[in-house]
Amino acid sequence: MYITGAGRTKFGVLPQTMPELAYEAMNSAIDDANADVRDIGAIFVSNFIGGPLNGQLHLNSLVASLLPGTNVPIVRVETACASSSTALRQAIFALDHYDMVMVLGVEKMNSRPIIGITEAIAMASDRQLDQASGMIFPASYALIAQQYMRRYGIGHEVLEQVSLINHQNSRSNPLAHFYYKDVTLETIRKSPVVATPLNLFDCSPISDGAVALVLSRKRRSPRDIRILSSQYSTDTLSPSQRRDMTSFAATKIAAHLAYQEAGIRPEDVDLAEVHDCFTISELVALDDLGFSEPGRAPELIMDGQVLRDGSIPVNMDGGLKADGHPIGATGLAQLYELMIQLRNEADVRQVSDARIGLAQNIGGIGGTAAVTLLGRD
Repeated sequence: MYITGAGRTKFGVLPQTMPELAYEAMNSAIDDANADVRDIGAIFVSNFIGGPLNGQLHLNSLVASLLPGTNVPIVRVETACASSSTALRQAIFALDHYDMVMVLGVEKMNSRPIIGITEAIAMASDRQLDQASGMIFPASYALIAQQYMRRYGIGHEVLEQVSLINHQNSRSNPLAHFYYKDVTLETIRKSPVVATPLNLFDCSPISDGAVALVLSRKRRSPRDIRILSSQYSTDTLSPSQRRDMTSFAATKIAAHLAYQEAGIRPEDVDLAEVHDCFTISELVALDDLGFSEPGRAPELIMDGQVLRDGSIPVNMDGGLKADGHPIGATGLAQLYELMIQLRNEADVRQVSDARIGLAQNIGGIGGTAAVTLLGRD
């Protein structure tokens, strides 16, 4: 199985409507695959909060409206921030029946005042155990940061470096939410506190955007990238029901299954896209994915091993932190970056001789975790 075409929009606070963003990404992916829309046997649509923020559900039929005369099966998939990776896995299953399918992730988040957006995002948490206590996502990840920092004896300066590196990476990505913003260490340190110890620059932005991938059962072009594995696992919705908040069991399980299916080890991965919705989640991801022993991820950050010329380059596009986080499209954006890296088309942010890439996509606070491995033939 291969990804044969990829297309995405810019991420940020955008003037386009959700249908316009979806159309742009789909059209770009079909062109990139050198295919015709009539070649697509089925479409899987990833979207998290089109209902509460845009008043628009039934997105499968909306997508059909954008592709007149295309009466193929179209399904909407939702697993919070991991929606698009879950949609990808469903699309892979569909390749048993179709030669070519499409996965679309789209989100128009900047359509309501911030309170409404916050309330909508909180729907991905446990209404009784978390929402009723005011545990919105920044507060939950702040608790994770407190426990990680206390357990492993690190300070906020590590999180500051995570933020700085990702913002520096985004300056090489013209499609990134923060492409035009020069963020310094002083800017990060002086930003207002959101939930102790996290400040504004520890948090990913609220982004609009769309990404589409065209999958094929067989290789169609030398630019096609093989899907080595796509795995996901689930956990309790509320972190209060878990023994350890410094690790996501679902990530560890999905990673183990993915490595096993692909027949590789963590040290075989040439670059990674991890779900850094908050800076602390990048540290947790590096540990859980096996790139570091528990609590040793800060060493990878401070020693520069996550940079483009390091042992495990991470989030070359800027990650969720600086590339942006349009929830329904985020997981596909990670795969888009891996695609252009493995095709050797990433320009100034190209990782040398990249052959295997990993994407980790989280839904909620580790309630869903997807790990995808791509490889260059």
